[in-house]
Amino acid sequence: MPQASNPSDSNLISKAQRFFKHALGKDNEEKWQEQYAKGDWAWLRRLDELGHHSILAGYFTYLKRGGSLLDMGCGEGLLQERFTEADYSKYVGVDFSEPIKLAIHKQTDKTRFVVGDMNTYVPDELFDAIVFNESIYYLDEPLKAFQRYATHLKPDGIFLVSMFVKDKHLDIWQKIESGFPPLDAVTITNARATSWVCKALARPEK
Repeated sequence: MPQASNPSDSNLISKAQRFFKHALGKDNEEKWQEQYAKGDWAWLRRLDELGHHSILAGYFTYLKRGGSLLDMGCGEGLLQERFTEADYSKYVGVDFSEPIKLAIHKQTDKTRFVVGDMNTYVPDELFDAIVFNESIYYLDEPLKAFQRYATHLKPDGIFLVSMFVKDKHLDIWQKIESGFPPLDAVTITNARATSWVCKALARPEK
């Protein structure tokens, strides 16, 4: 005869599952998936969010026009919308499944959207530019991730990064710039007094 389950055992199992989901980042992933499905991220299309997208797009078209672009944490492809297909030879956007569902209709021979986690995603080719547009906060170890992604840049490839201004983000910038020297930097502030720092960073010479 099977033994009745102990409620305390179920609670322990539930706590353990929550712990491991948190440790693996799965709780955040599930939260973002749910929020995107409900439309909670629609505010990213507001006019006051346009500036930092436009700066990163400008960096790419000035430095690598006609090249290939990997957009990590692309959301529904808002950065891609700042380009025409004449601006790049290939665009690949990577994010969780819910935002990719909103972007997939824009796929063409030159534009592709892929479901993936930026902490584990492995590109299958080299790119002229890799972008982290307000997504770098979600890397477990930003510098190590940049070092890994740098192996998927062409020899003269660049990183393009945008982060909103916050004291704790200074540490992320310092870590990244210890290995990837900035080519240029712009700080932009919108009408809501929200500011972003946008930078183009070089792949270090071997």
